[in-house]
Formats: sequence, C-alpha cells, structure tokens
Amino acid sequence: MKLRLLGLALVSCLISLPSFAHKLTHEELTLFFGKDNRVPVGPQGMPWQTIGRLQTVGGLQCTATLVAPNVAITAGHCFVGAHGQLDPGQDFTLGLNGDKFSKRVAISKVWVSRRLLNGLIHRRDGVYVPESVAGYDFAFIRLAEPLGNGAGYLPVFSGSRADLVSTLAKNGKRMIHVGYPEDAQGVMMAHKNCLATEMHSDGRLGHRCDTLPGDSGSPMLASINGKTTIIAIQSSAPNARDRYRADNMSLSAPAFYTALQRFILSK
Repeated sequence: MKLRLLGLALVSCLISLPSFAHKLTHEELTLFFGKDNRVPVGPQGMPWQTIGRLQTVGGLQCTATLVAPNVAITAGHCFVGAHGQLDPGQDFTLGLNGDKFSKRVAISKVWVSRRLLNGLIHRRDGVYVPESVAGYDFAFIRLAEPLGNGAGYLPVFSGSRADLVSTLAKNGKRMIHVGYPEDAQGVMMAHKNCLATEMHSDGRLGHRCDTLPGDSGSPMLASINGKTTIIAIQSSAPNARDRYRADNMSLSAPAFYTALQRFILSK
C-alpha cells in the first residue's frame, strides 16, 4: 500500500509481507540522496534493544520503539489497510536479527487519531494524507507483556517545538535514525549523524536520513543531557521523481507527547 501527502506525493515507509533482501535500485539510491549511509546495528544493547518490528493482522510491517514497560510508539498509517480499513495490530518483536529474535508478544490495544483516519483520502493508486491531518500520523500500542521491564525503554522529548529546534541547533542539526527497512531482511539499520532540515508548524520535521518501506514509525534519536532520546518518528518520503522537491518527513515529539502520556497512564 502507498500512502501519500497531497501536493508532494510523499509515500509512507511501510511494507507488506513478504519482503526480501535485494540490491539497491537506482530509484532507492535517489531516495538516499545518491548514497546509502546506513549501517547494521544491534539488536542488543541500548538503545537498539528497545526498538522492534510490529506486524498487523493484514501483514503490514513497521518499526516501533518502547517508551514505557508495555507501550510502544509508531506511525498511525501503519494500521491502515490497502482499502482504507483499520488493520489491527498483531504482534511486536524485539531483538530481531534475520530470522532470529529474542521476544515476540501480542499487541493488546492500538490507539490511532480519528482525525488522521477521517482525513485520509482513498484513491485507486493509494491512500493520501492531506497536510491538514499529517500532524496526527502517530500511533500508540499496548503490549500484552511489559517487555520494557527487561529491555528498557527510551525517553521521549518533552519540550516544545521551539525547544526542539534549539536542541537540534546545539547538536548541529544531527540525529540518528534506526529502523527495519525492507531491503535488510530483518536486520536493524541505522543512519548515524543524519541531517534534520526544517521544522513545520504542525510538528512535522523534515530530514535527510536514509529510509525505505518498513521504516514507518521508526525513531529519530538525539543525545540530550547524556540520554538517548526520541525526538521524532518517521512518517513519509517523496517518490524518487520528486526527491529534488522535498526531504523525507518525520513527526516530532511535541506533536504527540501529551497524547502519549495520557495513553501510558490509561488502562
């Protein structure tokens, strides 16, 4: 399934099973700004062991990160099926490395913004997201077991958009992107020291980190006061033909932090 932002045709980074490792195409290299800067990491050790892959009942796959003992965060469009229907979460896997993993648990609850779901535009060639609801492309999942008690979990940036812009400036606008892209066949990949570009008024954060389908919902990380912190989650990227018009797009933590805290505290 393709998910796009009207105007620039930004495509979501989720995949349907099965996926297989392959040599990067010219189109993918274009999406990578001409060079693949990713390296394999983890899945053991912090912060890698908090990052996993989720799968829906319909077979869609995205990346998600533990932010509480039994809560993980990802992108909202990860739970939208090919025909626009809600696709329930099935399971969340930690320690995934090829065909091996350390933990896999059921997803007991998914929260997705109704504003996102109601604002989607469904067309023959995919599901489109107008900019009016792009700032709601986040989802929270509750796990049947508290994996975070053993694996740990990452803090989420709690400041304002202005605070985040200031923090990124102090870091030279550099951050780390980590996810499970389609071409790595179950291997976690990171683009370290990638560039954040523009903060939008709705909380979207442009960037030039290398992403592919499968990376939807994956974390953008920064070191803040000595702690690896989630500052954004991956949302979408332009088609290769539109690469010159737009950078990749994530959703910054200020856009979802308050809603996340409510979800964590709820039962």
